[in-house]
Amino acid sequence: MSEDAQQNPRRMHFGLLLLISFALFNLGYIVDQTVRWSNHVQGLVNGAIHIFVFGIAWCFYLLPWSLAIFALYRWRKWKRFRTQWVLGPAVLALITSIGGLLFQPATPSRRFKNLAKTELPSNAQNLRYHFEGGGIADYNDTYYFETTPDEIERIIADMGLSEDRLFGSEGLRHTPISPLPSGPDFWTWEGAKQYQGWDQNQHWFYYMITDASHTRAYVLVGCI
Repeated sequence: MSEDAQQNPRRMHFGLLLLISFALFNLGYIVDQTVRWSNHVQGLVNGAIHIFVFGIAWCFYLLPWSLAIFALYRWRKWKRFRTQWVLGPAVLALITSIGGLLFQPATPSRRFKNLAKTELPSNAQNLRYHFEGGGIADYNDTYYFETTPDEIERIIADMGLSEDRLFGSEGLRHTPISPLPSGPDFWTWEGAKQYQGWDQNQHWFYYMITDASHTRAYVLVGCI
């Protein structure tokens, strides 16, 4: 390598740096949503849709930063570490998103506590669940589990649910809950009851369907 080449190393084009920065800034949330949704394809699509949202944030924060770095390097005639300074914030955003997945994974117990504001029964058996929602997409999580009547009553009290007395009367069987493919069909439960609640301040709604013995339950947590 010649002496001139050593003194003037070839640098990545600034336009390409901006493109990489934009991609890294959005990649973290796309990965986050892909992992957190039970249907990973739908999660991927939801994360990709948020490119429009995160793109605005990138234009407000990272683009001015990158332009300032570019201008400073042109003015001071610096040669080294421009790539690192431009990409640093985007890499940090990516690491933050991946770190959230590692240290706060979307486990059923964690997600139930965050959204339903109560604990899943510690003695829950045959747990099944389906997660969807995040960002601008409405949450719509469904759980099925088997537990004791005391735990069912605790969850009803903690979530502020009240019995839907129209459910099952005169053939009325409306519910937003759908049986999970891997769970039982609650339409076959004799004496099933539905409970419902609503948080008008945060626009969250809650539904529960239990069997007559209060040992099997479906719970739906969603928002609009």
